[in-house]
Amino acid sequence: MAVLRKQCVEILYQTVEKRQPLSAVKALFEKKDLPFANMLLLTTLRRMEILRQILEKFLHKKIPEKNKEIYYCLLLGASEILYLNTPAYAVINEYVNIAKKKANRFVAGMVNAVLRQISKQKENLNTVFKETLLPDNFLQILTVDYTKEQIKKIKASLDLMPPTDITTKENPLLWAQKLNGVLFSNGTIRLAKSDKISEMEGFEQGQWWVQDLAASLPVLLLGDVKNKKVLDLCAAPGGKTAQLLAAGAKVTALDVDATRMEKLRENIKRLQLEENLTTVVSDAVSFLDNCQEFFEIIIVDAPCSATGTFRRHPEVLYNKSLNDVKGQSGLQKVFLQKAAGRLLTGGKILYCTCSIAKEEGEYQIESFLNENPDFVLCAADIKLLWRYEGVKLDENIIDKGVLRTLPYYMGNAGGMDAFFAACLEKK
Repeated sequence: MAVLRKQCVEILYQTVEKRQPLSAVKALFEKKDLPFANMLLLTTLRRMEILRQILEKFLHKKIPEKNKEIYYCLLLGASEILYLNTPAYAVINEYVNIAKKKANRFVAGMVNAVLRQISKQKENLNTVFKETLLPDNFLQILTVDYTKEQIKKIKASLDLMPPTDITTKENPLLWAQKLNGVLFSNGTIRLAKSDKISEMEGFEQGQWWVQDLAASLPVLLLGDVKNKKVLDLCAAPGGKTAQLLAAGAKVTALDVDATRMEKLRENIKRLQLEENLTTVVSDAVSFLDNCQEFFEIIIVDAPCSATGTFRRHPEVLYNKSLNDVKGQSGLQKVFLQKAAGRLLTGGKILYCTCSIAKEEGEYQIESFLNENPDFVLCAADIKLLWRYEGVKLDENIIDKGVLRTLPYYMGNAGGMDAFFAACLEKK
């Protein structure tokens, strides 16, 4: 466990200080260690603002910049003691040894003293420091668009461990029964257990794929897509591509990342849906500038701040800011304009982002419609999301003709990612 904890210290430091994603974590750990490492890192990121306040109580001197990783030793150690209930003696001993190797025995002594105090006062600390907190940079993003009451609910959603959702090729009611999952009215199945996805019935046989409830909704707003010619921009890892193919569409899936595109191909092959799929590895803007084809539907799943996925990827709480939102907004505008030029008259653009910021959603669409009078908003119909006898999706998911989900929506059923989608028709 010593090596594992040392790796976690280094990863957490890189994630917060260097704004690196956690996506590469799986490759760094042995399979048997991954569940614990994942739980430790995600728990610490979700509770980091509370942990910082707790450390302030015990740290009487600022840790020198050259020993900054030691601060992350303390964060992880405190997280294990307070939230993961790891025996304190094991936690303290290992993080002290890490501190000795990364700094010196004096710094290690400080780590020892702080973690011992936290262990002694565990019950009181958990009582006093229990309010969910968000870092200032993320609060700035929320304050632009949401009320204090909404932000309070968004904060609270961070305490909900995000569930695993799947989408089936067909017959979701049957698979909900087989997998002992909860069926939602749109067809999503929420699994009770998800520790060994690839070993569950139907996975190898290509009957379903993992896809968050919120991410599965935009494609449904299109209605019947059978035999429609669809361009799916920024398609990887392929959840929406699979939905389109399963519904009978003829899809050209594009992504700039060759590795991610290969993963998409593998997923679609496992699902046995490759017959009507064409894949292209290219930058979307270059492709749209040089493409001679026109499409009936274009999915603009635009690059975004990904701030809507903070429950699943809590590192975005620390490595995204208003500047990221504004930077991505400009790129999204270009994508929409380029896509408009490759759309047949009467065709539809489905624009979607996994961002909680309205600048990347509602305001982006308002701007596009103001500048493109040949397009109209196809008002989203909640009935398109009530397809099965399952947990009924709230009507507030549709707001002023567009899809806007927030993490506390369907909170009693486990919540969902924050997502935006709008359907635009070329007159």
